[in-house]
Amino acid sequence: MGELTILLVLLVLSGVFSGSETALIGLSKGRVEALVNEGRLGSGALYQLKKDPSQMLTTILIGNNLVNIAASAMATVIATREFGSMGPGLAVGVLTLFILIFGEITPKSLATRYPERISLIIAIPLLAFMRLIYPLVWLFSKFTSWLYQLTGAKGEPTVTESELINMLGHGVREGEIEHDEKEIIERVFAFNDLTVRDVMAPIKDVFSLDGKLTVADAVHLVISKPFSRIPLRNRQTGHFDKLLHLRDLLEASASGQHDVIIENIAHEPLYAPQYLAIDILFARFRRQNRIFAIVVDEFGGERGIVTLEDLMEELVGEIYDESDVTPSSAEKISDDEIMIKGEAELRILESFFDRDLPGKPTDTVGLWILNHTETIPKTGDVFTINNLSVTIVQATSRNIEQVSVCRSRPQVADPKIIAQ
Repeated sequence: MGELTILLVLLVLSGVFSGSETALIGLSKGRVEALVNEGRLGSGALYQLKKDPSQMLTTILIGNNLVNIAASAMATVIATREFGSMGPGLAVGVLTLFILIFGEITPKSLATRYPERISLIIAIPLLAFMRLIYPLVWLFSKFTSWLYQLTGAKGEPTVTESELINMLGHGVREGEIEHDEKEIIERVFAFNDLTVRDVMAPIKDVFSLDGKLTVADAVHLVISKPFSRIPLRNRQTGHFDKLLHLRDLLEASASGQHDVIIENIAHEPLYAPQYLAIDILFARFRRQNRIFAIVVDEFGGERGIVTLEDLMEELVGEIYDESDVTPSSAEKISDDEIMIKGEAELRILESFFDRDLPGKPTDTVGLWILNHTETIPKTGDVFTINNLSVTIVQATSRNIEQVSVCRSRPQVADPKIIAQ
C-alpha cells in the first residue's frame, strides 16, 4: 500500500511539473511585472523564475524526468512482484496511459486555461526546488548555452509587434479594451513607418503670400483665413524662404506699421525632407519649439507643408477646433457601398469594408486606384480592384475627384479586372 501511495504521489508531481511548464511559458513577462505591482502572493517568486527562462525550464524538465523515471521504476517493481515476468510489460503500458492522462494532457489543459492562477500557486515551491538543485540546473544551463554558441543559434524576440496587435484584437472581442484604445495603439505602431510625404498638405493646397506685401495688404488677405503661420514666397526665386506668424502681423498692424514689408517681420522657416520619418520630425519639433515645417524634395523644391497637428492626427485621428468646418470626404450609400473623394485617405475604405488594402493607410484613394490602373481613368470607368468594384464618378485629365466603391457590382457587364 505504501508503494502505491508513493507511485500516486509521483504521478501527481509529474502532472505538477507538466502543468507548470505550460503555465509559466504561457505567461508573459509584462503580465508577471503587473502581478508584482499588484502585490499578488507568489508574484515575487514568479518574477525570479521568469528572469531566467532557461534555468526555469531546466528546473522543470529535471524535476519532471526525475519523477517519471522514479514512477517507472516503482511501477515495474510492483508489477513484477504481482505478475511475474508479465509485470514489466504491464507496468509500461498502464503507466504510459496514466502519465498521458494525469501527468500530461489534464494538467497542461488546465494550465492553458488558468496560466496565471497556476503560476502563482507553483512559483514559490518551484523556486525552492530550483535553489535546492541549483548546481545541476547551472550545469545544464551552461551546457545549453554552449550548444547555442556552437551552432550560432539566435533567440527569437519574446514579443513582436504583430503579436501585440493580435492581442489587442482579442482584448476588444473580450471587452477588456475599447475599440478607440486599440485604434490609437495601432496608430502608435504605424507612426514611425510614415514619412513626412505621407502626412503633409500638398503644395497645391498651401496658402502663401508674396514676401514683398505690406502689413496693410497682408492683413486684408489673411483676416478671413484660419492660419496662424503663413509661408512667404520670394519673388526672385519663387521659393518659400520666410514664415510669417499671424501674431506678429497683427501686432505690427495694431502698432501702426502698415507700410512695413512683411518679410521683415517674418521668421526663418524649418525645412523637412519629404522622406524624413515623422517620428524624427516630431522630436525635432519638440527640440526646436516648432510646430510648422516646409517640406522639400531632394532638389530643394517645395512639396508642401507639415504641422505638429498633422503629426498628432496620425496618433489620435482628425482634430478640428470650433472654427473648423468638418469636411465630408466620404458618404455612406449603403452597408456595401461608399462614395468617397479621390483625395481621401485609404484608411477610410479599410475601416468601412473592415479589411486591409495594399499601400499605407495615409495613401489617398486616388493613389490606390492609380497604382492599379497606371493611368488616370475617365468618368464612368469601372474597375475591380482587390475584389472591390470601383466606379469613377468624377475625374479630370489630371486627377481622380470622386469614386464609388462597393463590395460587388454584378449588374455591370465585363468590368476591367485590374487586381484580385
